[in-house]
Amino acid sequence: MTSRKADWSRRTAKKTAGTTVVLDDAVVVPVTPATAWTRLEDVPLVASCLPGLDPGSLVAESENVFRARMVNTVMGISANWDLKAAIEPDPASHLLTVTLEGEDTRLNMKLKGTAGVLVRADESGHALLDYTGNLRIDGSLAAMGGPVIRSILSDAIAQFVEVVGGQEPAKHVPWYARFAELLRGWWARLTRRSGTSTT
Repeated sequence: MTSRKADWSRRTAKKTAGTTVVLDDAVVVPVTPATAWTRLEDVPLVASCLPGLDPGSLVAESENVFRARMVNTVMGISANWDLKAAIEPDPASHLLTVTLEGEDTRLNMKLKGTAGVLVRADESGHALLDYTGNLRIDGSLAAMGGPVIRSILSDAIAQFVEVVGGQEPAKHVPWYARFAELLRGWWARLTRRSGTSTT
């Protein structure tokens, strides 16, 4: 009788820990679809807008393929990605496709996925950017910070879509600045109450 121990061990082996980010959303930008598509066809511009990109590290390997260093910080830990991005605009369908592959050897993490931006007109004639994304990050840090990573990447992709569409996103306020503001408001209310109670 043939032993199936090896097969069983392969089936029960632990899978790599990680998290997946899936996006399907739309944003309207106050330009015409033609203007938005002109920006999306500018492949070097699109590459320079990738979230967390170190501009000085951007290198073109070919007309549509770029390498760069990308930095994302989660829970005080920064992932430094060696990133490869293939950017393919399709003028016939007004669809931009971005394929990403990245690795952080120090944290033993890998990133892989695709994102797409489809340009069409909304009811008022402005550009409506339908965007989708499916990104997978593998590694123990990715598993522990799954919800945080999903939030950060979702925000980053939304900002990326707005920038390449010609609309600068609102300035991001760090969490610690928001927390400090909350503390200042709480302290002001507390001191006002103390002053009222003593009079």
